[in-house]
Amino acid sequence: MKKAILLSLALVGSALSTNVFMGPEYAKELCEVWNKTPRLTEELGKSESWMAVPERKIFLYREDCSPDKQIQLTIRNEGNKAVCVYGGPAKDKRGKDDFLLYAETKRWEEMGRGEYGPMRAMMLGRLKFEGPKGVAMKNMGPFEAFLTALGKPSYDASKCP
Repeated sequence: MKKAILLSLALVGSALSTNVFMGPEYAKELCEVWNKTPRLTEELGKSESWMAVPERKIFLYREDCSPDKQIQLTIRNEGNKAVCVYGGPAKDKRGKDDFLLYAETKRWEEMGRGEYGPMRAMMLGRLKFEGPKGVAMKNMGPFEAFLTALGKPSYDASKCP
């Protein structure tokens, strides 16, 4: 009996500690994943198109949830690296140098597993994109690395943020 209760408490505890997919805590972990991904930090840090501005913001949300529950990553160019300095709920307005990406939850998860990259996702209408298209096109490798990074933080996609 004691073992059953302890196991139940452990399962409840682990369920409660899982981040909601594209919620604030997930965004914080995603920022940490960004900084541990050389294809994002170093390759973008060498990209003239990316480095043309000192800071870029990436706004994300799940299309089958609310566009009002966006998360934000703020990427600052520091010492020839593109460093994530903020991951959390959207707090800024999107400017002309920033990106907005949204898709259905199941599509985000497919991209996070590396089932397909950004070109296919956009061509099939699975990933919606707003922002400087030229910058995105010149940085398809890092863009693909970003999409697979989405699958790395722990998350629960069964509920909306």
